[in-house]
Amino acid sequence: MLGLTVVTLSLLLVFVVGYGQALKSYRQLTTDTVMAQTEAARLGVEQVLNSGVSLEDIAGLGQVLQPIVEADVSVTGLRLLSGQKQLYLYGDVPENGNRISIPLSNKFTQVGTLEVVLSDQMVEATVAENFQPFIWLIAVLLAVFIGSVLNSSKRAVYLTSFTMVFLAMSVSVMFLVGSLYRDGLQSKAVSLADVVSQRLSPILVHDVDRDLVVGIELMLDNFRQTNPELSKIAVFKENRPVAASWQGEGMAEVISDTGMLDYVIGGSSSGQVRLTYKAEIVLAQLARTLKNFAVLFFACGLVCFAFIRLLSGEANQKRSDVILERIKPLFLGAVLMEALMAPIMPQYMTSVAESAGLGAGASSLFFTLYFLGFALTLLPAARLVEMYDIRRVLVFGILLSSLGCGLLAMDMGLEAILLARLASGVGQALIFISVQGYILRFSNKDNKTQAAGIIVFCFNAGFIAGAAIGALLADYLGDKGTFTLAASIGVIMSLFSLILPSMRARQKRQGSVADMVSAMMADSWRLIKIPAFVRTMLLVGIPTKAALTGIVSFAVPLLLAERGVSKESIGQVLMSYAAIVLLVSHKVGPWVDRLGNSKTVLSLGNFIAGLALILLAIGLAMPQNWQTVVVMTLAMMMMGFSHGLINAPVVTHVVVSMAESQEPDSVIAATYRFLERFGHVSGSVLVGQLLIWFGAEHAMLALAGFFVAACVLFTICGQGAAKAVSS
Repeated sequence: MLGLTVVTLSLLLVFVVGYGQALKSYRQLTTDTVMAQTEAARLGVEQVLNSGVSLEDIAGLGQVLQPIVEADVSVTGLRLLSGQKQLYLYGDVPENGNRISIPLSNKFTQVGTLEVVLSDQMVEATVAENFQPFIWLIAVLLAVFIGSVLNSSKRAVYLTSFTMVFLAMSVSVMFLVGSLYRDGLQSKAVSLADVVSQRLSPILVHDVDRDLVVGIELMLDNFRQTNPELSKIAVFKENRPVAASWQGEGMAEVISDTGMLDYVIGGSSSGQVRLTYKAEIVLAQLARTLKNFAVLFFACGLVCFAFIRLLSGEANQKRSDVILERIKPLFLGAVLMEALMAPIMPQYMTSVAESAGLGAGASSLFFTLYFLGFALTLLPAARLVEMYDIRRVLVFGILLSSLGCGLLAMDMGLEAILLARLASGVGQALIFISVQGYILRFSNKDNKTQAAGIIVFCFNAGFIAGAAIGALLADYLGDKGTFTLAASIGVIMSLFSLILPSMRARQKRQGSVADMVSAMMADSWRLIKIPAFVRTMLLVGIPTKAALTGIVSFAVPLLLAERGVSKESIGQVLMSYAAIVLLVSHKVGPWVDRLGNSKTVLSLGNFIAGLALILLAIGLAMPQNWQTVVVMTLAMMMMGFSHGLINAPVVTHVVVSMAESQEPDSVIAATYRFLERFGHVSGSVLVGQLLIWFGAEHAMLALAGFFVAACVLFTICGQGAAKAVSS
């Protein structure tokens, strides 16, 4: 029953995500179709206006504007205004709603406005009609899953069957999206052909001599220029060329069908309009749409497979391995709760700061408060899991983080938002320490490395899934809806945590939380006097954490949002960082073992971070948004590679480089992890101030200079440090 529930919810997740992305893509196609007709009408009206005729005196406006109404069923209203005077009205034109406003001008000034109202409900109805068969597909796939499970006694069949079902659902949705895109493109072509046929009806229908009509090529070229994806428009009568737009290799003598990028539409009994689309633009648009789906389905897969693996373990699996498998979806869900808000959080916090009169730069304080709560809770949380039931601490942390998301959704003012971010930081720290506590209790020397990798995998997988799904849902749910969804996930995860066993400390430690904090402060004071420790912390650890919070989590989403980049693209840029960290962190351990020198790897990580920041500055200087997104994605991948190199061996390097000291390895590692959190806390504030002082591009270059300098200093200082032999 649990397996059927997980599979059903997984398929529904794919269905909802696919429907949401398809609706978004088809809505854009519909708008483009209507815009094509609207631009054609504008060109016709302005041609008359430029001849000196006033807008009120133009005859046959209804005939000119009617093709806009017929362009798509989503057009529910149309109005032509000359100042405040209404010259033409079709349907209902409410004051609020989705509309297109096109100014109409003569040679000197604007003389009117054309308003077109689009109904989102009609677009949703069209997409919903196409998605209805997927309800039956889900039922069929569930039947296939149940049948395959019942016919096998091996538990591994759960994972195999689910993989097949998940891929079948994902591929089916992507095929449907391609079909919707093709239909939208054809609808736009028919709409344009109708306009051209109407304009040339004297030649095509009434047999007016082509040579008596001037300006046809100019008109067709104007139509082409208003639709950048068009390569050429050609008009034929009885298979003989009549006119064509100027761009292209010349007019074709015969009509030939060359595939989906060529549309031949009969405009009359003997006339035809041929529209040739630019392959590179059309395929790029389709590829971008399918890429968005692929990314979303990959994100869904990370979440779904984490849960389905609970069912695919062997029946005689050790209890410790079962607990570790249960930890994965729980921690991934807890990270997902916070990551869902990542694509919208910087711009939301900026708007909150500006509305409170604090200025945009104050938005970094919200991030600082979150990481401050996280850092200051680590030590008390470590004590709590020793004194109390770990599961209770875990549930409390999840609920506290959920409360932080819920307070954001309630929008109760600046004080509540500050409290929300602090609560989320404290809650996530409690979750982190509790999960770490379970891992330490149920791992041994045989699976210690694999168990430690759970945190790295689940954090980055949750970040990837949250960034992708959150960016999509933000367009439909809005900021408050996204916060509410995050809080709901937290509540569900708190209930899911009940499958974990209650775990009390094996032995009670003496002393209070204050005593433990005091001991950690004493350890910190002793260790910061040791050059090798301070060098690694100041040149590697703290800068790396500051780059994570200040650049990846704060600056990049904010800068992209300011340029008008969609939340979807912002989420994918952030995903690229987490994906590379996930990949490199998994591979770097054996690499360091073979290299035998963790210092070289850490230096390389710093150097690559500097290169990533230089590339980031280049991306910010790009004139086109798509160029910025591409370059910044590459920059984030380089930053992810850098952090993947550093995250794995840095603690080993600290411990081994201080082998001659009298401090226990556990004290060195714990103290280092605590002190490097100052990078978490200070990152967003530091980067925010640099953005204000120097501007985005120069701030990135300044930070790049720091990382390159840190690489050089870390390399040349302490040449006699001991080599790390394991990660």
